[in-house]
Amino acid sequence: MMILDYDLSHAHEDYLEAIYLLSEDSVDEGVKSVDIAHQLNVSKASVNKALNVLKEAGYVEQEHYGKITLTPEGIEYGKEVLDRHRLLRSFLIHQLGVDPEVANDEACEMEHAISKDTVDKWIAYLRRCSDCEKNREFLAKIQEAPENN
Repeated sequence: MMILDYDLSHAHEDYLEAIYLLSEDSVDEGVKSVDIAHQLNVSKASVNKALNVLKEAGYVEQEHYGKITLTPEGIEYGKEVLDRHRLLRSFLIHQLGVDPEVANDEACEMEHAISKDTVDKWIAYLRRCSDCEKNREFLAKIQEAPENN
């Protein structure tokens, strides 16, 4: 997986993450802008403005007033942001004992500052670290972590 070259703001990365997360839970193809607004606690107007940027960047597609879908590049980028969020959130909760709500908020801030390369090295370190059983349990919890974005 690679980080794409388009320079998105933290807010736009949050939109991609939210669309990706909502798409995971969606039975239908695509998500509604009202669901994105609810997930991120923003107005529908803000969602529409962000979608225009994401469409221009090639990360989302939407028929006029239709459901929003991620392009393959959008799926890759959204998954990457969500994976960073889950790793950080799980580490803060399970390794440092941070309150889950605080951990979620702080992971949301940190996910934009940590590179894909650093995340990959962190996971590789956890996999080879001497306390293997504890790290395997931690890595498993990353995928189980419920999101409270």
